[in-house]
Amino acid sequence: MDVEPTPEELAVVIIQQATRGLLARRERVRRQKEKQDYEDLMDRLEKEAFVALVRREQEEDERKRKKDEDERKRKKEEKLLRTRLLEAAFDGEAEEVLAILKEVSDRDTKRGLGLDEAGKHQRLLNQLCMINITDANGNTAVSEAAGGGQPEVITLLVESGADINTRGAFGRTPIYRAAFGGHLGAVQTLLQLGADLRTHADDGSTPEQVASGEAVIAALQNWDLSATDSMLTKMKAEEQRRAEEDKKQNEAETHRLKGEVEQLQNEHERCQRELQKAFVELNKRITEHDKCVRKGMEEQAKVTLQVVHDAEDVLAKAQIAAHEAAEQLSLAKLTLREQSGGDAVLDRGGVRCLVGDLEEVLIKDVGGKIKQDGRWPLLVDTSGQAATFLRYRDTNYLDALHPGDIQPDKLRLALLGAIRFGKPLVINMMEVDLFESVQKQLDQVNPGLSEQLMNKELLQEERYLSLVRSTDGPQYARTEFMLDRIEKFSLVMVTKQRHPPDALLTAFYPIQVMLREPKI
Repeated sequence: MDVEPTPEELAVVIIQQATRGLLARRERVRRQKEKQDYEDLMDRLEKEAFVALVRREQEEDERKRKKDEDERKRKKEEKLLRTRLLEAAFDGEAEEVLAILKEVSDRDTKRGLGLDEAGKHQRLLNQLCMINITDANGNTAVSEAAGGGQPEVITLLVESGADINTRGAFGRTPIYRAAFGGHLGAVQTLLQLGADLRTHADDGSTPEQVASGEAVIAALQNWDLSATDSMLTKMKAEEQRRAEEDKKQNEAETHRLKGEVEQLQNEHERCQRELQKAFVELNKRITEHDKCVRKGMEEQAKVTLQVVHDAEDVLAKAQIAAHEAAEQLSLAKLTLREQSGGDAVLDRGGVRCLVGDLEEVLIKDVGGKIKQDGRWPLLVDTSGQAATFLRYRDTNYLDALHPGDIQPDKLRLALLGAIRFGKPLVINMMEVDLFESVQKQLDQVNPGLSEQLMNKELLQEERYLSLVRSTDGPQYARTEFMLDRIEKFSLVMVTKQRHPPDALLTAFYPIQVMLREPKI
């Protein structure tokens, strides 16, 4: 038999319904506001990052524009010099040829090319490049001198490094052109310098077959080919020597660039330490000021507020110094990459993705690339969007620049909880290289913990239980750790550095977060 509720009970039900409805509406408003705040923050970060990216691209475009302008100017100068050189060679103007080669040397000096071993080598390459320059038909200066019958210029050019057997228009060599023109002196000079009369033009004809004049034909027929073979052997040996010298100089230049990068890397690391120190100091002063405010200590709060402002000024200066050091290091690394080729992220097996793709690339690991690689992921994101994205996800998020976040016990609980509940442990290092500091803090929890975490031995054979303390409560009992949750655990490092240290890129699976053009 149903019992009719009393008026008081009905009133209680109505009050409960109204209260629950009110709480639900408030919760919905709170969540809507939280979502809107997240979207506004991401939009602001995206726009700020895009502006910074545009500024960097403008600077890079300006450098590229200046480089292209210098290159166009250089090519224009070379074109004029080429025309003068080819005409002087054909006309037999040896002094003009020497003057042009001196202009090349003076141009190198003007551009700051030194007289050390590397500078001398580059100067020689520039001279050889000019001497062996060709016209639209592929004819070199020595070929023009042969065509014009100029023995003196031929000797000058060959002794300066010109290729005596180069093929020009229709596959004709210098000795072919000299023989065709009937220039006996030029033919004799070319033979003595190593010209090979056995070469064929594109139509199959030889210098002897097209020679003009009995004296020229006789000179070709009576020439001892063994002398040519001897000269060709010497020329081949000289080519090999130059190739080895080129290789040696390239290696030396790469070594020099690496040394420069290492030097700038040390300066960058010093600035990073100063920046880290400034961040820590500012956090301490803010904490002290907050304590004074909470306790109502107005006079002390005024003093601590000024100290906070002073710490902010120190931090701002440290950030500027760190930014300048990072830019110099980036340019040096760019030069080194241009010298040796390669890409810092892709060369280490990493990938690039947009912020909107992090859910698939990082969280879900669609395609299993992170799992196959075996390393924990490192997000390289100068915009800060990736950190915000992860902060709003179900993660254990730590700010490595905040002293309280990387205290050994806080770090232990964050790691243990991430393993227990199967979620990512995110450590945001911002624009500072704090990986070694994080490792030291982990090793304070348990000796060797950082290595066990990096090689994933911590997740095997219940080694994670070594993190449990008697005060942690029943939720961390041995029976509470489920294999399916443990397998979902991951360590995610986040950095805002444009060019993280090589050691970090090697130890982790790098994911470079790319920017898209924001909606205006």
